[in-house]
Amino acid sequence: MAKRNAFMTYASYEDFRNEFGDDDLPDDAEIRVVRAIDRASRLADTYIRSNGIAVPLVDPVAIADVRGSVLDIARYNAWPDTDSENLRKRYEDALAFLEGVATGKIHLIAEGKTTTGSKLTNIRLFRA
Repeated sequence: MAKRNAFMTYASYEDFRNEFGDDDLPDDAEIRVVRAIDRASRLADTYIRSNGIAVPLVDPVAIADVRGSVLDIARYNAWPDTDSENLRKRYEDALAFLEGVATGKIHLIAEGKTTTGSKLTNIRLFRA
């Protein structure tokens, strides 16, 4: 988890570069991405908090589950003028994931814990 000002974010610029590569990043990319990650992390916290979960998340497994959505939202927000169907779809999927967390349809599970006796189960995210 990256620390920026007194606020904890769920991803870093390095995470962003590892996820999306850096072939076409402009000169001001790091500043734009760090700001977008901060904004996306705060948005994620809003959704997570609405389900009564304490934020910021501190469990590494829960953070890993949220990180991909934060990166997709940050990418979309860092370059709002980019007209890409894939970019928009990933952004919408990230919001849908966070909405699922907020409504309880998706459970964030702490490291080593499982759910039982519920129709709702944790999902494990594997990013392509």
